[in-house]
Amino acid sequence: MKVGLTGGIGAGKSTVADLFAQRGAVVIRADELARQVIEKSTSGFDQVVSRFGENILDANGEIDRAKVAAIVFNDQESLTDLENIIHPLVREKSNQIMNEQTPETIIVNEIPLLLEKGMQPLFDFLVIVISSEKNRLARLINSGFTKEQVLARMSKQVDDETRKASADFLIVNDGNLDQLDIDVEKIWQTLQERKFQS
Repeated sequence: MKVGLTGGIGAGKSTVADLFAQRGAVVIRADELARQVIEKSTSGFDQVVSRFGENILDANGEIDRAKVAAIVFNDQESLTDLENIIHPLVREKSNQIMNEQTPETIIVNEIPLLLEKGMQPLFDFLVIVISSEKNRLARLINSGFTKEQVLARMSKQVDDETRKASADFLIVNDGNLDQLDIDVEKIWQTLQERKFQS
C-alpha cells in the first residue's frame, strides 16, 4: 500500500513520518533522497555543479545546499533546472525502495511538493498535515530560518484549502505530540483495515 504524506513547510510532516515508522511503516523521505542523489561522486552532483558552477561547493567540495537555495528561491528558471536534475533521480531511488517491499507493507512517502507536482495518482491514500501559519513560522524560526525565508517557501506551496480538498486523511497539527500520536494511530488502524480489505 502506497501512502503519500505531505503538508506545508513547518506543518510537522517529518514528525508524522516518524510516528508512522514507529508503527512499522517503511518511510521514504523525498528530502533525504534529494540529498543523497547529489552527494559527491554521483551523476546528480556532476549535473548540479555543471549547471550552477563550483562556487556552490563548500570547503569539503560538497554541494552547499544553503548556497543553492539562495540561488533557486529567487529565480524560477534556476529552480526548474534544479528540479529537472533532482526529481527524476529521487523518483528512481524511491521506486527502487518501493519495489523491494512486500505487497502488504505500508509505504509512506513523505514528499513536500506532492500536490504542487500533481503526484496524487501515484498513491492509494493521501495523508495531509496542516498547521496554522503562526505555529509553522514559530517552528521554522526556532530551527534557524528567517521569517523571509519561510514566507518565500510558503509562497511556492499550495494553500490549506487545496490541501484539505486532496486529503484522504487530514491531520491538524496545532496541539502537542501526544495528540499527534493519537491522530496517527487512528489513521494507522484504518490503513491496516483497508490493507486487509484490498
